[in-house]
Amino acid sequence: MQDQRQRRTQAERSATTRQSLLDATITVLHEHGYGATTTIMVAEQAGISRGAMLHQFRTKADLMTFVVEEVYALEVEQYHKILEGTANRRERLLAYPDAAWKVLSQPSGVAVLEILQGSRSDAVLAEKLRPIQEKIEADSMRHLEEEMGQAPSRQLLRLIVWAVRGLSIANVLASEREFALESIQLLRILIETGMNAGLFKSEAAPANPEAAPAKPKATPAKRAKPTKATT
Repeated sequence: MQDQRQRRTQAERSATTRQSLLDATITVLHEHGYGATTTIMVAEQAGISRGAMLHQFRTKADLMTFVVEEVYALEVEQYHKILEGTANRRERLLAYPDAAWKVLSQPSGVAVLEILQGSRSDAVLAEKLRPIQEKIEADSMRHLEEEMGQAPSRQLLRLIVWAVRGLSIANVLASEREFALESIQLLRILIETGMNAGLFKSEAAPANPEAAPAKPKATPAKRAKPTKATT
């Protein structure tokens, strides 16, 4: 029993350390950018020794991929909370740009964008991120399908996400939040215009064959009774 309690305590300490490193990495990335961020800065921000950090993450690339995965898990929960009060698929799709802005313009969203940009000049990080990004995109489509009944196309999803990511980094550089919010509303209008023009489907397809309206069965024509011949 004591061994079990000791193992649980060690697991709890490890989880606490990783949470502190997650919060610290987001703060440092948001304030300084990927290029200037070092593991020493993160350890100091988290208030832990570099040795304790290395026990959890041996390299900067390991720490950064951890941040990307953890932030994504938090973002999924946030999207669900924002969109759950919206009744139908059409309205949820129209609400998605604003939801994406609320989620991706946070320090955590900007931190992930810094990591993605940093991977361009960090071959090790790029190699570690590639399968994670593929998994995240597939998982995102699955969650959107659950939220909306039918996921939007990958092209539309990428348009929304990367337009919002661009606005979020522009907001950091120029601090023009009102301009960004106006741009988000314009993106919503463009999507609605496309939906009204038939470029995007506004209704979800039936989830299963039973949900589809049944086709009326054709009734066979009644045969005329033969008349008796008169003699």
